[in-house]
Amino acid sequence: MSVSTSCIKLCLLATLVNSSFLCHAANSELSQALSTSQARLHSLSQSGGQLPQSQISLSSSAWLNGLPSISLSHLGSLDNGNSYEQELSLNLPIKSPALHSSDKQIKQLTQGIQAQQVALQGLYLSGLLRQSLWEHRLAAVKLAQLDRKNQLLDKLHSQQKQLTDAGELPIAHILLLERELVDIALERVDLNQQQAEALALYQQLTGQDQIPQDIAETARPLSASSQPNDMLAQHPLWQLLSLQKQQQLLIIQSQQAGDKDPWTVSLTAKNTADNQVDDQQLGIAVSVPLTLGSALSQTELSQWQQANTEHTLNLDRTYIELKTQLKKLEQQQQNLLDQQTLLTQALHLSRTITEELAKVKDQNQVSYEVWLRRYMDALDTESRLALNQVAQQQLHSQQLQALGISL
Repeated sequence: MSVSTSCIKLCLLATLVNSSFLCHAANSELSQALSTSQARLHSLSQSGGQLPQSQISLSSSAWLNGLPSISLSHLGSLDNGNSYEQELSLNLPIKSPALHSSDKQIKQLTQGIQAQQVALQGLYLSGLLRQSLWEHRLAAVKLAQLDRKNQLLDKLHSQQKQLTDAGELPIAHILLLERELVDIALERVDLNQQQAEALALYQQLTGQDQIPQDIAETARPLSASSQPNDMLAQHPLWQLLSLQKQQQLLIIQSQQAGDKDPWTVSLTAKNTADNQVDDQQLGIAVSVPLTLGSALSQTELSQWQQANTEHTLNLDRTYIELKTQLKKLEQQQQNLLDQQTLLTQALHLSRTITEELAKVKDQNQVSYEVWLRRYMDALDTESRLALNQVAQQQLHSQQLQALGISL
């Protein structure tokens, strides 16, 4: 058996790239990266000129539906200059019981909307972090495969060069190997750029220079429910749109019932005086709106109907987009599993074919170029199988993202 044949068998018996990525679950490093990214975004937004949260003071009154007002009047007689009437009133626009109840519900919905907005921001940052992490990981795996291929070809090149120098092989064999090595170097340049861009994105988001090693989330279930509709109903974007629609409906119902019209309580002090009488009076008055029919104008009703239609369309569009994206990812996941089975078979065949061609190559039954191409195909199949395993992990993270599950 020739030296080159021994090298081929040794190379083909080498183990595949380490697939330990599939054995790790996502750890606290990912959630910590998300927290760091959120804090960094908040800090950058403040330094960018926004008003600090501590200086924002917004509140609503628990019992007033507006600001109190004071009215002062003075009436003098035209016939008798000594006769006059003075009146001082404090007017308080009190919230009706119906408005109290409506405000309480609106407050709860507003808190829910704010919570979903925070969750949506976290999901957006999670998507960027997942993108940077997996692009960096894929580039790293591809580079590792190229390094492995380069080492094997370097070893083969060294052995072939000895035979060429001894006059046993033509120089074309060496040139073919060197051409393959140049292709590997060219591919490495692109992968280095991809890895650098992914790292730059991660650094921009977190301010950290080190990419976490344990990024697989395969241990996290996609959902506790087996129903796709239930899973999508928990998505922050879907929840946000649903709460906004409920809030809008509650507001228009309150306006229609006239709940926004306050109950006005007036505390009045009155002084009436003339030549004979100086009378002072204190009194209270209550003004209650009558809810007869609808308090809405046709303009307000038309505006609400248009806004409600837009909300409904947004909900439908969001549901279709989320469901379509999830279905697409599920199909991709199944395709990757099918590819893994076929790649495993292809790898076994490629190794066998290369071994057999190596035997007859030395007997000049096949050209060296044909054998080298089959040898490279075997190495490429090993790389595709390793990348397929990493792609399945990445796709699981993408499915979590599509379901609205943050890091």
